Amino acid sequence: MVRTMRLPLLACRAAPIAALALTLLLASTKTFAGEAGMVAGINGAPTVTRAGATQPLQRGDSVAVGDRITTDAAAKVKILLSDDSVLSIGPQTEVVIDELLLGSESRTGKLRVLAGRFKLAISAWFSGPSDYEIATPTAVAGVRGTVLWGDTTLDAICALQGTVAVRTVKGDATATLGAGQCVTKMAAGETKPLVPTREELARYLKEVSLDAP
Repeated sequence: MVRTMRLPLLACRAAPIAALALTLLLASTKTFAGEAGMVAGINGAPTVTRAGATQPLQRGDSVAVGDRITTDAAAKVKILLSDDSVLSIGPQTEVVIDELLLGSESRTGKLRVLAGRFKLAISAWFSGPSDYEIATPTAVAGVRGTVLWGDTTLDAICALQGTVAVRTVKGDATATLGAGQCVTKMAAGETKPLVPTREELARYLKEVSLDAP
């Protein structure tokens, strides 16, 4: 004979409450192992490589952790990340989104720029520590609530707003950049100051800005 246990009325009422509490807890810590943002705008014909398959990237498409976004000589991409940060990718560029972890008490983002030029405007974060890291072939830039620009061909990184901490891959040289400061020569293990003219800086930023329709 199979005996059926009857839960007390209090336990039956508590179960939905416990389930709701678990749902709220899971919602408060979001690990973007999947969707990490969306394509807000494009010029040209960029592509995305996901799980070994390459396909065209269209405006409105979702981007995921692990995606490699590639532009040719005529393409640019603007991506709105899930934390409202904005990633702008210039022509002849490859960027990989390695991690975007948003929690109730912290934020972690990791991007790799394999080649090319980019600008990242990181949104304000009020829920505890924020740790964004952008790696290029020659350096790693740690940023918190700021705007930075970089170009692997020029081997340069600039802080446009806020503060950027730069560490070279070779030799572990470091530099802390304030707004308007740039470094170069990181491939040689140095963080040599770079002072672009106003015209040069305007040209750099235009290269990662979407063209007017």
